[in-house]
Amino acid sequence: MLAKSQSAKDTYVLFGGNVLGAFTGFVFTLIIARGLSVGDFGVFSAVNNLVAMIVALADIGISAALVTFVANFQAKNDTKNAHRYLKASLISKVVIVAFISLGLLAFAPWVSKRLLISDSYTVVYWTVVLSFGLLLWGYFSTALQAYRRFIASVSVDMIIGITRVVAVGALFLIGALSLNNSFAAFTLGTIAAALVGLILLGTSFLKADTNKQIYSRLLKFSGWVGVNRIFSAISGRLDVQMLAVFAGAEITGQYSIAQRLALFVSVLVSSFSGVMAPRLASFDNKEKEKKYIVKATLATLPIIAGVIVWIFIAGPFVKLLFGSKYLPAVPIFQMFAWSLIPFIFATTPVTAIIYSMRKPIYIGYFSFFQLAAIFTINFFLISKIGPYGPLVAYFVTNTSLALYSWFIVYRYYWR
Repeated sequence: MLAKSQSAKDTYVLFGGNVLGAFTGFVFTLIIARGLSVGDFGVFSAVNNLVAMIVALADIGISAALVTFVANFQAKNDTKNAHRYLKASLISKVVIVAFISLGLLAFAPWVSKRLLISDSYTVVYWTVVLSFGLLLWGYFSTALQAYRRFIASVSVDMIIGITRVVAVGALFLIGALSLNNSFAAFTLGTIAAALVGLILLGTSFLKADTNKQIYSRLLKFSGWVGVNRIFSAISGRLDVQMLAVFAGAEITGQYSIAQRLALFVSVLVSSFSGVMAPRLASFDNKEKEKKYIVKATLATLPIIAGVIVWIFIAGPFVKLLFGSKYLPAVPIFQMFAWSLIPFIFATTPVTAIIYSMRKPIYIGYFSFFQLAAIFTINFFLISKIGPYGPLVAYFVTNTSLALYSWFIVYRYYWR
């Protein structure tokens, strides 16, 4: 029954699409890694990492609020209010990214040299452009998931993947692939995804009237989720930025390959969480929520089994696709994957705390510990064990998150 439920079917759609999206992202990375030097690939990774941090900072929990409010209003057939929150969410995100971008441009010399390990200011300009592009892509994908239109959401993700692979592949074949052209291909993919997302979602929500109360409720709900997203965005991306600063472009490039391989694990988890969120948000019965949490937890076991298999086949896979110059990335990835297993265990309780218990403050509290632990461990271990330092930090914080979140959920539902 679990495998035939609507949740399972939606998970298959979202997971299947995300796997294809991750695959196109992997091919995109593969082509760039093959076409650029390890050092240039390290710069490319540092820019993408900073962009991901900016987009996550701009979210400040807005995506979680969007899913909650839109799913709730749609369940009541209240399209008008659903549109209001859609528009308010988009405006809020754009304003925040614009503000951050102005800061980056104002300190472009320092940002390019210290954070992006490059002497060219151009990488800062690409960071700004890609930040807006990824913001729009993520917004439309999340909005469509809030409506439980998972096929449409997956379509948006596929567009960015296919477009950038075709663009960078063409450049590689004609011998014109460079660092700047790689960024251009990525930008083209975000533009295509944003346009498709707008077509699928429609433009009627842009005409909705919004007021201070809408923004207040949106940001109030986002409060502790936002704190968690901000701290998680920083702590989850500190590895690449700190490696870039303390270890240089070469090691950053090797680590980034391992990170890209580990992305498949993140795709599994995010797909599963994306399906759980609107359902847990729409439940209004504690017993139903509890049963759903049990089923969701059982569904994580195959994900963990897949991760273990992925660990053992990583060696020959890296050598075949990326070449011998990236073989040092193999043990990095294997340790990376082991550190993510406790994070998989934490997926169900964390989603339940935010969407069914509606107590994001608990996750916000944890984020303070998470950021402090990751920064401290990275600061002391990167200089001693290089790329393995961040992996120790991930294992410690992920294990702590699993224990912490399950303790809260157990007390709430079973005691």
